[in-house]
Amino acid sequence: MNTTEKAPPIQRRVPIPTEAIPPGMVFHHSHESVWDDPGIFGYATVIERAWHEMDLDGVLCLDGRPVLYLREYNRPCSSSERIRLHKLFWNQGVANVLLLIDPDSVYLYSGLMEPRVGEDETKKEPALVEKLKIADYAQCIYTLFQQLATGRFYEIHPEKFEPNQAVDSHLLENLRDFRSELIEGDDGLDIRDTHAFIGRVLFLCYLLDREIVDIGKPEGNDTATTLLARELSRREDNDARMDYLYRLFEELRKRFNGNMFDRDLDAEKRRIRPHMEKLSLFLGGHEVRTGQLSQWPYDFKMIPVETISAIYQDFLAAEDKEGQRETGAFYTPRFLAEMVVDVAMGEAPDAADRSFLDPACGSGIFLVLLFNRLAGRCLAENAPQDYLSRAEALQDILRHRIRGIDVSETACRIACFSLYLAYLDFFEPADIEKYIQKTGGRLPKFLHDPDNPEQPADIPVIDRADFLAIEDRTFFGEEFPDGRFDCVIGNPPWEGRGSKQIAQRFLQEAPRFLKEGGTGCFLLPTKLLHNQTDKFQAEWFGRVTLERVLQLADYRKLLFQGAKTPGFIARFENTAPNPNQHAVEFIAPKFNRDGLRKGVITINPTAPARIPLAELLAAARSEIAPVLWKTHLWGTPRDRKLLDLLQSLPPLAEQVDVLSDLKKKGLTRTKRWRVGQGLKPWKIDKIPRKSDPTPKKNHWPLDMPFIETKREKIDFVLFGEDTISFKERLEKKKYRNDVLYSDPPDELFLGPKVLVNQGFDKVAYCDFDVLFQHSLQSIAGPEEDIELLLFLAAYLRSGLARYFGFHTAANWGTERDKVHLDELLRVPFPLPGHGFIATDATEIIAEVAEKVRQFGENPRPQKMSLFKEDPTNIDKDINTGKWRKERKRYTDALQREIEPLIYRYFGLTEQEIILVEDAIGVFMPSATPGTRWPDSPIPTLEPVLPLKSMGSTKVPPPYGKRGLGAYADTLTHTLNRWAEEEGSDYRVSAEGGTDGETGFAMVTLRLGGSAEGFRPEPISRSLAETLKSYYETVSRKTGTLVYERDILFFQGERIHIVRPNILLNWTRTMALNDAARIYGEIVLGEEGSNAG
Repeated sequence: MNTTEKAPPIQRRVPIPTEAIPPGMVFHHSHESVWDDPGIFGYATVIERAWHEMDLDGVLCLDGRPVLYLREYNRPCSSSERIRLHKLFWNQGVANVLLLIDPDSVYLYSGLMEPRVGEDETKKEPALVEKLKIADYAQCIYTLFQQLATGRFYEIHPEKFEPNQAVDSHLLENLRDFRSELIEGDDGLDIRDTHAFIGRVLFLCYLLDREIVDIGKPEGNDTATTLLARELSRREDNDARMDYLYRLFEELRKRFNGNMFDRDLDAEKRRIRPHMEKLSLFLGGHEVRTGQLSQWPYDFKMIPVETISAIYQDFLAAEDKEGQRETGAFYTPRFLAEMVVDVAMGEAPDAADRSFLDPACGSGIFLVLLFNRLAGRCLAENAPQDYLSRAEALQDILRHRIRGIDVSETACRIACFSLYLAYLDFFEPADIEKYIQKTGGRLPKFLHDPDNPEQPADIPVIDRADFLAIEDRTFFGEEFPDGRFDCVIGNPPWEGRGSKQIAQRFLQEAPRFLKEGGTGCFLLPTKLLHNQTDKFQAEWFGRVTLERVLQLADYRKLLFQGAKTPGFIARFENTAPNPNQHAVEFIAPKFNRDGLRKGVITINPTAPARIPLAELLAAARSEIAPVLWKTHLWGTPRDRKLLDLLQSLPPLAEQVDVLSDLKKKGLTRTKRWRVGQGLKPWKIDKIPRKSDPTPKKNHWPLDMPFIETKREKIDFVLFGEDTISFKERLEKKKYRNDVLYSDPPDELFLGPKVLVNQGFDKVAYCDFDVLFQHSLQSIAGPEEDIELLLFLAAYLRSGLARYFGFHTAANWGTERDKVHLDELLRVPFPLPGHGFIATDATEIIAEVAEKVRQFGENPRPQKMSLFKEDPTNIDKDINTGKWRKERKRYTDALQREIEPLIYRYFGLTEQEIILVEDAIGVFMPSATPGTRWPDSPIPTLEPVLPLKSMGSTKVPPPYGKRGLGAYADTLTHTLNRWAEEEGSDYRVSAEGGTDGETGFAMVTLRLGGSAEGFRPEPISRSLAETLKSYYETVSRKTGTLVYERDILFFQGERIHIVRPNILLNWTRTMALNDAARIYGEIVLGEEGSNAG
């Protein structure tokens, strides 16, 4: 859906021009038009609620998600009215911006700032983003909508959009405090009883604020929940408060039935009695721990069901922390769940008619999202005329379309609770009352619990069971005649290592419950692809057809904050594949400003790739599938060609014996060098565990030199003065000096060696005996190999080695920047005489070794000048900070000298060197950015300027000085060289520029008889607007995913390339790939002409 204005425009104080609505956005003038828009069925009920409660005049949606609510007034809007509206808006927590317009002013409020409740109206409003004169607003509508579409609005006002002030974070914090108060002390409740009680309280709050249950009329702007708090507080003692509350619970049990009130409430009542004052404090909005008075900010008639469900996920984690660690049950935030549902349902026209099973449903977030989408589609297409028909239609969806399983009873009950709220959300209070009076009907019981047969399910939506242990016939029956589903969807547990990950078993078992040709769609840990799972991959890829992998590693710190690893979404079909014809779509979106709008992932045109299944199966059988997946994360087609070449060379492993492996297998050394990790001391206060090894006697002298893992000390060459004594290390870290946890062979610590840390950012040659801990790895050799070891140290620090590690090591650029020992030994390391490397390789090794050796000797005199006192005492009064800077200056200079020699050794071409430099300077610093962007610059997102004179210090070289010229010159140079090799007389030249308003850049290639340098040429505003509109029109959205399209078009003897102006799109690496694409298009065009 592109630029759209839904429903006939009404007369507005400030008209909204259709052209002001960017592509991908829809402006709804009425809540009826919302139900007519199939792109937002998942949000239809929350938008309708907001329209009714806030008396809205419009809603702006982006990619199927509301981002702005609009309300107009015919009179000046008072501060109290604005505060009231903002409180409702904040409680819903769906849209980001509230726009209030009165005859004089326009107010923009943030949905991610806590509401001001009960304060002096003259005080400043923290949630107010901007206040504009109405005339100024009329001039900036276009800009506002554009900034909301691109995410720029949130970048301009980062202090006004704080996720930790969102309603879900705020309510979760209060509920955690309330829970802590209930479970602590002599009268503390069991945590499961606590969660059951809080669940009933929240359900009651929801029913009260929705006016489904009536206990009286609240005063002023109070909610029914605050009235409940007052009713409890005015009673004389805890017995009276408890009787009042449990009379309400009993009334709800009789009225609604369901699984929220099927426990023994009498027994619970006795346990709750000591905690009634805490409940009164909580419902009153006061600080539960301190008793400090405040105001209740919540209104449960606005808070979406998905928010409550997501909050309860945290409770599930707290209920069984050890169990969670063992099972890896990290529960799913809404935006991730929506993304999985979007990928599962896709754009298939029958997606809303399918049946769904969630095999690890947790608090029910997937089931609620699916129910809302299915119900929204059903009610929009076949609107029931009365509440009875509506109830039957909704219950039919629950009965025939969705099922959930979880082994946790608490999770099952919360899932039922979430579905009750979602079900009731489709009714008005009056309809519910009429339904009950007419039918005597209550809420159906959703939970099927084999351990509780006296409470059978009316509609068994939730099954308490272990998915991995249930029988094939579990779901056979009237609802599902074959016991199978169209789609199995969810987030299975993530725990386990290597080949023993629980998620693997869910993938293996899912086909049992899928129809032939049915769809599976899971959120899975990235380590399932990257960590020693070749055997599983080879087996599973042969059973099902893996259609798509959406790798979300670059969003790890934004989307997976509660998990230990990033994740990916896998979609597969329950059909055996044809390995020779099928290819897997692999998409690895890179972090983009649109990601700041939670759950909206922008997929750059270069992100998708297709991996032939035959290639994946061959890699899995050769036990290198993790490398194949990883090379597609940041690697372009040109990168993968270079990486294939590098992987064909002899690896470092051919020169090295892994001592720990030899010991396990009882083998003897056969190679020139040995490798292993350092020792591991034993903590003085360590509590022994069964898994601990027998302590090893420490045989090392306490005055033995020890090197700590500090960046400034492990850098190219290790000096004696960089070390401390082993005794000092043990005392500083409170280790025992008589025993060790692990004691590797002595030969790792003696003689010449290269030390490398697991982060692969600390490498140093060392020519003396030294101890170190297991975070460092030693490659040790004989005296006669000193020259080669010096060369190895320089090589492992080089851009080429880091490039190879970045593209092949499982954790680098996905989790921690870590290179495991086996990955380190995969680094290519051909020796002189190999046919691929330089013919003068021996001389290069000698030259590099001599430079490193001289570096190890020269800095000492330089260091002496930095001492404050006695220059003959190298350990006294050194100016450490200054020496650190000087040392880095020396090492950087040395590295710049050595890099060309390493490239020459491996015979890299100019184009291959470009790939390495871009990876080191642009892509590596941009991978997995933190949650506080833009505090930390991300090179890939920086704009590229067209003129050399306008160089940017934020953009890495050569882009800071050359701007678009770096891309353009690489592109033209590559094409012209190919043309020359083909004997063509034609050459291309480039011109281009950027447009600050639209955020786009364009480079144009001109065909001519001679090549010229890049010429900056500004883009006219009209052309920029046209190009931007076209770009956004051809881009495609699917719910939470936005697929951008590339613009590369031929116009006579010109070729135009148009993209958003971020460095990710205009690197030299991109130029090399574009050159191959353009050349291919030209060749195909010529072949077509000849064929014609």
